[in-house]
Amino acid sequence: MDTVAITGGTGHLGRQLVRLLKPTHRVRVLTRHPGTDPEIQWVAGDLATGSGVDELVDGARTVVHAATSSPAAQRGFPHPVDLWRSPPEVDVDGTSRLLEAAAAARVEHFVHVSIVGVDRPALPYLRLKHTAEELVSVSDVPWSIARATQFHWLLDRMFGRAARFPLLPLPGSLPTQPVDDRDFADHLATCVAEGPAGRRADFGGPEVLTLDEAMATWRRMRGARPRVIGVPAPKRLRRIASDWTCPNDRHGRTTWAEWLHDHPAQGR
Repeated sequence: MDTVAITGGTGHLGRQLVRLLKPTHRVRVLTRHPGTDPEIQWVAGDLATGSGVDELVDGARTVVHAATSSPAAQRGFPHPVDLWRSPPEVDVDGTSRLLEAAAAARVEHFVHVSIVGVDRPALPYLRLKHTAEELVSVSDVPWSIARATQFHWLLDRMFGRAARFPLLPLPGSLPTQPVDDRDFADHLATCVAEGPAGRRADFGGPEVLTLDEAMATWRRMRGARPRVIGVPAPKRLRRIASDWTCPNDRHGRTTWAEWLHDHPAQGR
């Protein structure tokens, strides 16, 4: 079996991809905290420092780069600091050193996981993701870039954290197209099987909702009653939100309501 090396293999998306690839590939995962699954080749390391990267790619036919570092996603809500800086150690520096190692190891396919709309970046984090795409596109390794819209779990986390505040201002007219990480993992597994294809079609959820619609479904499914006050969305913000959707490209199967039904609230 061919070896697939994965960064971000212990995250939400990475776990789903590992599950899909294990039956047909030798799966190798870079992580700071190796797991115990004997079917996985665990490589102790850190993409931000370069530790373990050479071992990860040695002998691998394909590399899937799913690791990223988004402070807003990690904390579950945006912070003003996100408007002017985002840490580059994983998304730019780590991508660069991973590409160098992959080229030296003669990797045949580099699959880079990215975000819909990064070629029109409005935030520092997205600018880093766009820079990473540019590094991939000029590398010496045959490549594919696979972009996704916002994952269901992230929207759920953000609504849950925001609901803790006494009053939740919501620009309800903004569009969102959340996608199931399982559906996107299926897409990535297809990318691995098909080989290098350059920029792939964007991948989003099966429905474009307004934030009002998404919140109404979330409140019903979660039994939560946050106090929501509607606020107007400036034209520029509406354009940015639209850039993060892909209604005319490839779509997953799982709706927002279906995902919420299958994933009960944790710790609320």
